[in-house]
Amino acid sequence: MKNRVKKQAVKSAEALSYSKVRRAFIICLFLGILCFLLQNAFLAYTDMKQTVKNIQQSVSAQISEKVNESLKLLESLASLELFYEPDTPWEEKVAVLDNINEFYGYMFICFVDQDIVVYTLGEEPASLASREHMQKVYASKQPYVTDSFVAGADGKTLNYTVIVPLLKDGVMTGSLFATVVLDDISGLLNEITSTTPAEAVLISSKGLVMCSTNNLTYGTSILDILSNYKLLNMTANQLEEQMLNRHFGSFQSYNGFGLTYTEYGPVENSNWDVLVTVKFWPVFLSMLPSAGFAVLGMLLIMAVLYYFVNRHARLQSQTIENMVKSVQQIKRKVYQGNDPSEQIDYENIIQLSSKGLNDDLTGTFTRVIFLDRAEAMLKDKQDDHILALCFIDLDNLKILNDTNGHSAGDIALKKIGSILREYGAKYDGIAGRYGGDEFILILRDIDNSDELHTVLKELVDRLKFIIYCEDKEIEIHCSIGASIWHKGLTLETLISNADKALYNVKCHGKANYSLFLNGGHDEI
Repeated sequence: MKNRVKKQAVKSAEALSYSKVRRAFIICLFLGILCFLLQNAFLAYTDMKQTVKNIQQSVSAQISEKVNESLKLLESLASLELFYEPDTPWEEKVAVLDNINEFYGYMFICFVDQDIVVYTLGEEPASLASREHMQKVYASKQPYVTDSFVAGADGKTLNYTVIVPLLKDGVMTGSLFATVVLDDISGLLNEITSTTPAEAVLISSKGLVMCSTNNLTYGTSILDILSNYKLLNMTANQLEEQMLNRHFGSFQSYNGFGLTYTEYGPVENSNWDVLVTVKFWPVFLSMLPSAGFAVLGMLLIMAVLYYFVNRHARLQSQTIENMVKSVQQIKRKVYQGNDPSEQIDYENIIQLSSKGLNDDLTGTFTRVIFLDRAEAMLKDKQDDHILALCFIDLDNLKILNDTNGHSAGDIALKKIGSILREYGAKYDGIAGRYGGDEFILILRDIDNSDELHTVLKELVDRLKFIIYCEDKEIEIHCSIGASIWHKGLTLETLISNADKALYNVKCHGKANYSLFLNGGHDEI
């Protein structure tokens, strides 16, 4: 028997556990953080795409502008008649170019005649007829910008050449070209990307790396580099075709857990392409600190909400646990033995059975229990006695608490609860605590309205008393609003009528009663 009771108690404790509430909060917190991370990921992806787009456009525009400066200089020089006069010695032409180059700082600016022979001061003329880029210029009669190449005394300096044809009446009479150090463009790439997580690569007309911000090996095929990545929205063949045809485009790829977004496109005034890539995780992580306050705010709200819900849950759990324990104690007392002569303390049993149903401070019924029993009383009423519902309010409780502390308020509430329970028992009714400083009382054993008025006056007087708190005498008084039940009235209406009567008392000085009758109030 004892083991069975013990097992039932364990099951009851499990049933009364509020771990589900806590789990729900943890799940909500987890989902909240997950939603935040997903939102942050979406914003990071959007920002990543915009960053790539802006940098790709900026790099392309500035490189194009730099190349265009060289083209404009050579075109302005090509407009000089000096370079079209066959009788002018080449030394004189080259001397003019050298003087101009001292101001612009190119590696050199050279004159090439119609036979594709280049002339330089201090050196013998040399034929460039075998050079592919010179053949293209003389065949197309159009300006041309070469890919980068290694030149210079150290054999390591990277340069590129800008070539402008010398045309007279549509006939090629020669050309001018300037050889430019590539370091200027490399510096431009690094400058533009320095404040971003982007990586930029300048690609030659043959798809080879000319320079980059992430130290890619010069001359490496960009397609070989991209082959290490898994493309998400296109195939490798499609990418190769688009890049060889010098189309603008973009693609997503990943390498391991690293998602990247890339845009590529041609540089105007050249045969080059610029490819800009941004990795997802650096962008995502950089956005987390800026959203830290939002996360902390969300966690704080969840923590506060959890505290109050958990606190309420614990109180409810304790109340139910007390009720369960009371029932178990009642069972033990009722079935404590088979000896009929053994005395059973029924008063103690009644007290145990009410634990958890009554307000801890005042001893009156809790609001829920009161309303439930009041509904039953209205349904069961069959005699001719008056049933009255009273709404009782402790006057000036806030002032009492603020002036003398909450202990004084508790003493007053406890005394009021005792008086109301006495009247509930005397007049076959019930008393309950409606909330805070409000009580509710049903009186049933009332013969007529005169007796009701007498009882209400008496109750007002009884609720005027003195309490002692910290050697101080404090006067306490209450206001009462009452209403009489008639057939067809609901409990809700009965309470509402009593509340209106109570309001009437409050408006006329408190410490009195008012009775709601026929849509109005008795005079106070």
